[in-house]
Amino acid sequence: MLSEIDQFVNWVRRRSPNARTWKDYSYDLHQFASFIGDLPATSVTFRDVDCFVAHQVSRGFQPTTVNRRLACLVSFFTFLSDEDPSLVCPVLPKRHFLRERERLPRPVQPEQLKAFFIAIDHAIQSGCSEALRDRAMFLLMLRCGLRIGEVANMLLNGLYLDEPRPRLVVSGKGSRERVVYISPQAERALRRYLALRPDSLSENVFLAYHRDGLSTTAIHKRLMHYRQEAQVSLTAHRLRHSFANDLLTADVPITTIQKLMGHRWLETTQIYVQANDRQVAADYYAACARLEDWS
Repeated sequence: MLSEIDQFVNWVRRRSPNARTWKDYSYDLHQFASFIGDLPATSVTFRDVDCFVAHQVSRGFQPTTVNRRLACLVSFFTFLSDEDPSLVCPVLPKRHFLRERERLPRPVQPEQLKAFFIAIDHAIQSGCSEALRDRAMFLLMLRCGLRIGEVANMLLNGLYLDEPRPRLVVSGKGSRERVVYISPQAERALRRYLALRPDSLSENVFLAYHRDGLSTTAIHKRLMHYRQEAQVSLTAHRLRHSFANDLLTADVPITTIQKLMGHRWLETTQIYVQANDRQVAADYYAACARLEDWS
């Protein structure tokens, strides 16, 4: 099965060379192959998947992680079935996929955001050459709703900073491009970094010390560094949650937020409304004021 995994991963990489999907697929499929052994794909049964799921759970992996690996297996067997229509996928959705906890998105609290960016400002003042870059990256997540992968893959030819309404063109999930408008605060931080950006043959906006593009892992490590300095708990994705939450607070229409976030489905964006529905809160407390026994 290992040779078939390589074929599949190479196919995914050719389809989306700028995405890291192929790396994730490769890792997940090799996890499965290392557990069941290098069997032919035709020999894998639903009982092998039973054992794999049980093993993953016993090792403490969350349902989200296990389900992602199962979805990867489904894609793998779908790919193989193009050449062998008789091949049956051993993953049975109702049997194998685990129920996930439904979590509402949690924005970062203002005091934590303040401490986080103060830690970056202290690094800038101390002469850290990377700190101006880092401030621009994290402000793009916070003020423009960019995903960490979109920041890593941002290219110079996608910057339109000199237009009346400065904007970016970024490549999101599934290599789908979208237009992102940039707030004045994020624009100032980005221009400040670009003024000092080293000369490089790389077209990536954000560069590592070797003057090549930054990986998502490298960006995450920078976030962890400042998070530890500030003694706060936040993630890159929670910066994006804060962006959506701020727009809702400003009464931006949900369809506009959907486009700015790069969500394919409106239902995804509506999760943020559930987490911050001011009309529901207003109706509830208005009822409390009218009901004598509730006061």
